[in-house]
Amino acid sequence: MTWLRRTLLTALPKVLLSRTTGVLARTPLPRSLRATVYGAFARRYGVDLREMDGELRGFRSLAEFFQRPLRDGARPIAGAALVVACDGRIVTSGAIEGGRIPQVKGVDYGLGDLLGDAARAARIDGGSQQTIYLAPGDYHRVHCPFDATITAIRALKGTLFPVNPKAVRAVPGLFVRNARVVFDADLADGRSGAIAMVGAFNVGDVHRSCAAGARLRRGDELGRFGFGSTVVCVVGPGGPGFVGLPPETVVRTGAGAVG
Repeated sequence: MTWLRRTLLTALPKVLLSRTTGVLARTPLPRSLRATVYGAFARRYGVDLREMDGELRGFRSLAEFFQRPLRDGARPIAGAALVVACDGRIVTSGAIEGGRIPQVKGVDYGLGDLLGDAARAARIDGGSQQTIYLAPGDYHRVHCPFDATITAIRALKGTLFPVNPKAVRAVPGLFVRNARVVFDADLADGRSGAIAMVGAFNVGDVHRSCAAGARLRRGDELGRFGFGSTVVCVVGPGGPGFVGLPPETVVRTGAGAVG
């Protein structure tokens, strides 16, 4: 069935459908319907509304609700050198070897292809990475996993495959084929790093919360997704690395991520 799924996903007009979904998600809802619609979504996808900052009626559209903020203290930031960048489940996590990042067992892709910058990839090779899948019900803001200066932000063009586990297993090199925004980072300890916010089916837009030149602390906001997507965080050798974790491990923003 993997080959059939890959064939169908490749043929699907992913970008057009995602743009249409985006228009619908950004359409304002009548205030009287918001609590009912968002409440139904929360029940369907397991959203914990107790963590949310604000009230349901305050979000004008589904897109705003997807990017909802959390109340103060809902995600305390650990004192570790590396922290988890977002809520979700681990896809892969651990060492980067030979300039390759594992996508799933037996399938990997090039770090340089992900970042769109061979020189930065060479400086990061031999370090570590953490890839996290955000399901539709997860908190959809992405935060900096280390203390760093954001030296550049690049939007790399691509398609919009779904990034759910079944699609990731079916489509080789999925994360480097999808559109993505890459934040280059120079860490306070002198190492190079990067965070790639990978677009997905129905998640064509990545909203940036900082600009190039920003000096960020662990836990500062980088950007926001709608619905569900994937984040890949990478850091070079010579210091603490991302801990190796098995696939499907549940992680939360701000938790310690040092191996």
